[in-house]
Amino acid sequence: MSQAEIIEVKRNSIAEKAGLKAGDKVISINGAALRDILDYEINAASEKIRLEYLRDGRKCAAEIENPNYEGLGIRFGSSLFDGIKTCANRCVFCFIDQLPPNMRDTVYVKDDDYRLSFLYGNFITLTNLKDSDIDRIIADRISPIYVSVHTTNPELRSRMLGRKKADRSLEYLKAVSEAGIEMHVQMVICPGLNNGTELEKSINDLSQSYSNIASVGVVPVGLTRYRDRLFPLRSFTKKEIIELISQADKWHDRFLQEKGVAWVYIADEFYILGGRDLPPAEHYAGFPQIENGIGLSRLFIDEASKAFKKSRSVTNGPKVALLTAMLFENILARISKEASAATGLMLDIVAVKNLFFGGGVNVTGLLTGSDIIEGVGAWIKKHGKPDILVIPDVILNADGLTLDDYTPGAIGHRLGIEIKVAQSSGSGFAEAIMELASRY
Repeated sequence: MSQAEIIEVKRNSIAEKAGLKAGDKVISINGAALRDILDYEINAASEKIRLEYLRDGRKCAAEIENPNYEGLGIRFGSSLFDGIKTCANRCVFCFIDQLPPNMRDTVYVKDDDYRLSFLYGNFITLTNLKDSDIDRIIADRISPIYVSVHTTNPELRSRMLGRKKADRSLEYLKAVSEAGIEMHVQMVICPGLNNGTELEKSINDLSQSYSNIASVGVVPVGLTRYRDRLFPLRSFTKKEIIELISQADKWHDRFLQEKGVAWVYIADEFYILGGRDLPPAEHYAGFPQIENGIGLSRLFIDEASKAFKKSRSVTNGPKVALLTAMLFENILARISKEASAATGLMLDIVAVKNLFFGGGVNVTGLLTGSDIIEGVGAWIKKHGKPDILVIPDVILNADGLTLDDYTPGAIGHRLGIEIKVAQSSGSGFAEAIMELASRY
């Protein structure tokens, strides 16, 4: 039996008035066992609630009247009461299989849970689902969900997912699509495997056979230096990137006519590495795959530019260094010029190489504390020490730690610099810079 442990009961809430406390473990609501937060929300949406729970091992019950369908005021320690559904595939491109040893345990969890897909936008393969899971998704209208497809070629899909036997994921994809469940699809593209004509075929199949796919995101495989005894993969060549962008341009024109939106969106990384300008914001039609790194750079540029038009200039401000990874260097440099002109601050860019993961990893979100200390330290020897180092919050987890467990304070202590943590959005970045300018 699954149990949901309460970690907080809000003051003056319905739950507090019913006598519930932190530490209680909810067993059921109106006789229905709770597998996860979705079951809780569905069953708690009732005028009359009988909530059964355990307190110190003793079974208790609360009878609750809720005529206005208010929230009960309960916060749980986890969204999943029966444990996370993990991935049993051996994908040739799996990033977790390429991680170095001795990192914290949570980094190695291979999440493949449809509930987390709905709650947080995590991409799932559908390969670990049963018919009962699909029935629940449809019956409870768990929508949207985010699905990793990679290819619609069954044989190639089995090869890429490292499966020895066929799975029913494409069948499930069709079933939830026909049931009206909205989906967003991800394609991790590996040169020589599922790009080129294979990708063209997959895009055609998805557009013609799956009516409720709202967007398709095309992203490049991420490769670290920890690929010993793994499937041989390589990064894209410049020629392949240009060819992919050309494909994307044709898809844009086609699907704008057929669906009213571009529908297929390629990762910012392709445009940056291909030397192409990013599409305008209108291209992304509300940025449906921004958490996948698609359109994030465009949104950052536009938000920051808009914010800096409202700022004021200062004199004799501090020397500020802006941290980024190699991929985002030119974009941040462009925005920093606008920021300097608007605020009067002296802004430098410190683009740090990702030595911790190595390989082709060049995104800011995967920078570690050790990379920052080494990279910024080397930059200081050449350019002198800045007064303040601005780091984006995307490099930190919910506990404020980098992937190798450094805090911003520890990084600042090692470098002898004040650290300013900025939100990773364009508006958040602008706010941080303008706050620094307001000190002077």
